[in-house]
Amino acid sequence: MKKLMRFRDIEQASYALIGFIPYLLAIYLILLLDIPPTPSILVAGALALGAHLTGYSLIRRFGKQLADVYDLTGKAAGSEEKQTIRINEKSPDELAGILRNFNALMEESKRSNHNFNEVTTKLLVYTREIERYQSRLRDEAVSRTRLSRYVDKSVADRIANCPDDVLLQNIRQEATILFADIRSFTSISEHMGPEAVLDFLSAYFDAMVNIIFSHDGILDKFIGDELMATFGVLGNPEDGPVNAVKAAIAMQVRTRSLMVEFRKKKYPAFEIGIGINTGAVVMGSVGSKNRMDYTVIGDAVNVASRLQEFAEGQSVVVGEETYQRCKSRISMNPRGSVMVRNRVNPVKCFEVKM
Repeated sequence: MKKLMRFRDIEQASYALIGFIPYLLAIYLILLLDIPPTPSILVAGALALGAHLTGYSLIRRFGKQLADVYDLTGKAAGSEEKQTIRINEKSPDELAGILRNFNALMEESKRSNHNFNEVTTKLLVYTREIERYQSRLRDEAVSRTRLSRYVDKSVADRIANCPDDVLLQNIRQEATILFADIRSFTSISEHMGPEAVLDFLSAYFDAMVNIIFSHDGILDKFIGDELMATFGVLGNPEDGPVNAVKAAIAMQVRTRSLMVEFRKKKYPAFEIGIGINTGAVVMGSVGSKNRMDYTVIGDAVNVASRLQEFAEGQSVVVGEETYQRCKSRISMNPRGSVMVRNRVNPVKCFEVKM
């Protein structure tokens, strides 16, 4: 793009051309009209020349001031720090007004820049907060997904929304423990391939765990072909025994229907024995610093495991405390007594009528 002439140059050129008008007039009067140059004319010409030079000097000075303003405003506008320009008291009112307006724009620009920086800083803070919140949501989603593998989704939501960290505390309370085991699974699995065994166990455990969840139970662990669940840990412990026994009955019913489904896959028939006991337990995290399990421990757990061993296939055997809590709602028959390791007296047990 072609560079335009500066205003100062145009101004000086224009004034110089205008200043030649008196001289052209004098030449016209002297040469064409034959008017002799009298002393008065010479004095008038000298005064005109002085006035012209004085005016040219003033115009040039104004042009320089205008050029200085142009340079100063250009440097100020191009600087990272928006600084105002000091106004010369000798500057004409018009230039001083331009500078004042320019300084006002610079001040407004500084305020806008300051406000922009504040907004940017707040946005960065908000962004970090949002990132932390998203990270926490992702962690909570992962935790909730993991938790839903052990308890029903509704129970997992209840735990996640609980203000107290009930699953992080080591507490002593009453609970009902259920053990279920596939009878003679070792001999059954000997006639099946590894893939078939995995499919067998996956289908079986999936069905059993769904029943446990539907009765407000918590899956504690899998031990080979055996599973352990607790009831009465969440909500009212008084509901634990009845929920556990009802879950056991439903598990036996579902086992019979599973055998029909498994027969189509040419899987062998199987039976499960279930033992249930109610008593005081300690709930807490057990393990090492690298691997922790949240479980229940206590004599009531050992008794429940022994009752499961005592139970025959397709039967549910419960301890005396569980019987006392459920006898008015669920029919049971006495099954005698069973000895438990590290116990002097045998444990009375009862079999649920199926």
